[in-house]
Amino acid sequence: MNAAPAYARAAPLRVAVLVDLERRAAAGGHVKCWERLAEAAARCDDGTIDLTVHFQGDPASGETLSPNVRIAAHPPIFSTRRLPFLGDNPDHTDLAPHHPALRRALAGVDVIHTTDAYFAHAQTALRTARRSGAALVTSIHTETPTYSAVYADKALRRVFGSWAGQLLTETLRLPDRIADNMRRKLVKHGLECASVLIGPQADIDAARAVFGDRVAVLRRGIDRTRFHPGRRDRARLNETFGIAADRIVLFFAGRVDAGKSVMTLAEATALLRRRGLPVHALIAGEGADAARIAAMLGPDATLPGNVPQDTAAWLYASSDLFVFPSRVEIAPNVVLEAKASGLPVVVAPEGGGVFVADPGTDGIAIESADPAVWAEAIAGLIADPDRRGAIAAAGHHDVTVNHPSWDDVYRDDVMPIWRRAAARRDTARSA
Repeated sequence: MNAAPAYARAAPLRVAVLVDLERRAAAGGHVKCWERLAEAAARCDDGTIDLTVHFQGDPASGETLSPNVRIAAHPPIFSTRRLPFLGDNPDHTDLAPHHPALRRALAGVDVIHTTDAYFAHAQTALRTARRSGAALVTSIHTETPTYSAVYADKALRRVFGSWAGQLLTETLRLPDRIADNMRRKLVKHGLECASVLIGPQADIDAARAVFGDRVAVLRRGIDRTRFHPGRRDRARLNETFGIAADRIVLFFAGRVDAGKSVMTLAEATALLRRRGLPVHALIAGEGADAARIAAMLGPDATLPGNVPQDTAAWLYASSDLFVFPSRVEIAPNVVLEAKASGLPVVVAPEGGGVFVADPGTDGIAIESADPAVWAEAIAGLIADPDRRGAIAAAGHHDVTVNHPSWDDVYRDDVMPIWRRAAARRDTARSA
């Protein structure tokens, strides 16, 4: 007799999602994505899915969101925090080849969902799935190979100095070799999975050329209740941060480092101030470039560090432009949050541009990385308030009409993948 398909089981389908990053206030979009999806799972809990989302955390901890949804945190075995030469590494992960405590937590799981292909959680998932027969799926959240090259370049120059660092980075192309190796690992990992979920703006044909019919799309949700133009409170913004009422506030949210190209915004702000334009940079986040920006811009910048989501919501809505120069992104939720908040966005095409449907209409996409080009575009928008308003309105409309809630993403993008993977596993077992 054939086994019943996963969706018809008497018992809930047991799913484990593995995020090999620290769950903390400073975490980036990868972590926040799965926090939002765990919250959506709790709201949608109908007893058919038993879900645990596993993060890094020290000490070990657990949090129950609903009868069938929980969050767990596991101390890393060998964290990148132990490697001081990495310097400003933004998101620490676990370099161990295996995580015994996580392996024990995966006992009896039907579906294991990895969210990277490289580190301790992903390696433990592979071992566990091979031994237990659990279905394995994965999703791609970060352009990890490219980021690795950026941070490897900085680390090598820092450790070995200018001459040897240049030899390793430019002549021997060590950062590029690291990135290529990570891309090979991603492909190898994906080919062991029943499904590979990619970003909504990714090249599906290119992904299918590598992974075949395993490819599916994982969209990014938006909380339109939290991020909304009605959150605007400019008087509060000015009073909280001491910003003059006549300033045009350029808002940025994300890691304050080279990976997000934040110095492009800082240098553009400096150029605009030298031209006498009343701009003020409001930069929410932490990172190695924060002190440098503070020194460069002085009273023309405010750097509050990481802020909670509810605080970010009124910061978006109370600012004048969202400027996001990052050029390495898969699905930057901050752009959706800015558009939902009624803020016109200025982005790089290969970065935040993935969430600009019609460049020039619902956002401005700037090809060049030259801060002078960014300054010129921002100056044009400052001089044309009507255009700023039109871009803001078009962006808000795009998010309202074309982008799902987190509940939609959980129900329509994630649950069907888990059920399909489990059903295929059950069919294979019964054959």
